[in-house]
Amino acid sequence: MFAYISPDGPYTGASAPNPSQLAFYHKYGFYITASDYILRPEVLESNFYAWRVTGDTKYLDRAQLAATNFRKYLRIDDGGYTGLWDVMDPGQGRIDDTESFWFAEVLKYL
Repeated sequence: MFAYISPDGPYTGASAPNPSQLAFYHKYGFYITASDYILRPEVLESNFYAWRVTGDTKYLDRAQLAATNFRKYLRIDDGGYTGLWDVMDPGQGRIDDTESFWFAEVLKYL
């Protein structure tokens, strides 16, 4: 999960960002509030609809980058995919589970 700081000062996360999150925000424009990833589709879904509405290929580029990183970080030896406990440190281990929405939504939007 991630959050933003709005131009008028409030933040969208449950609490103010800590110094590490604030540094990340200044570099990337958002900060991470929960670093696990269980193969959720929402970000890819948003990019899919943004591309359909605008025709801007930057959204396709983002989907390609996601697919590349899924293969790099989420693929397991037998060809399946699994989530990560910490996207900031993939070495923290994988979540031993593949949610059905991985197939029903994530792959559909890609």
